[in-house]
Amino acid sequence: MRASPSPDEPTAAWRHAAEHFGATAASDIALQTGIGDRTLSGPVTAPNGTPAWLRVMRAAKAGGRTWEGSALAAATLGDEIPRPALIGEHEWSGPSGSMFQALLWERFTGRVVSRTPVLSEPVALPDAWWAELRDGLEHLRWTAVPEHRQRSHTPGFIERMPRFIPELEDLDPTVPEWETSHCDLHWANLTAEPLAIIDWEGWGRAPVGYDAAVLHTYALPSPETAAEVREVFADVLETGAGRFAQLVISAEVIQASERDDLHARLLPYVRRRVGELLASM
Repeated sequence: MRASPSPDEPTAAWRHAAEHFGATAASDIALQTGIGDRTLSGPVTAPNGTPAWLRVMRAAKAGGRTWEGSALAAATLGDEIPRPALIGEHEWSGPSGSMFQALLWERFTGRVVSRTPVLSEPVALPDAWWAELRDGLEHLRWTAVPEHRQRSHTPGFIERMPRFIPELEDLDPTVPEWETSHCDLHWANLTAEPLAIIDWEGWGRAPVGYDAAVLHTYALPSPETAAEVREVFADVLETGAGRFAQLVISAEVIQASERDDLHARLLPYVRRRVGELLASM
């Protein structure tokens, strides 16, 4: 019978991982807890003296899309896609039987664009930043994806979209096109000065335009930035496939609004955008 995890087990696991890599951390470090308390992260110094970032994830068992995503992205994606470099990976079983995965990353030097996925105010980003983001996503979309990561959205979710957007009752549930995507491109997963795209756990195939659609949707409370996203990615968002992708992320937000405050606050903006999309189709 598996023992219940100790409340101190994640912290002990993080310290174990730092020791495994030969990394050092301040004794009074305040570690950051991820969504659902699945991850614990914090800054360390790598053995060669360079700044690094150590993240430990706990799961009932090893394997699966999220477990392998970051390391697979590090091994698969080209240098044209700006992101922190992976220094090391370590997996082990904890005292309770939980599995742990530690990833040691090069610490990015930029600042996170937003502390939360949703923008609440405009962000000033130079033209060069937008151009580099576009270029990185263009390289990403043509990257081959291993067969088992082919699709981020199951046909079942697409078919359930009318539950969240009733006007889509007669929608053809066939995704127009698929492309390789980050699949979680919100504002807390981007840095500025310089640009880095972080958190590659869920990357894979998604509906064409999905990354731009996510970025736009999470910018809706900041009309100036949302307008800039529409301008930069107009060739994607203003197509049939791009509008379909916006409806997909809109349905996801509406679904998530039933269980968390962040998406509940985003809900009225998304409903307004859905109305605009339906009027243009």
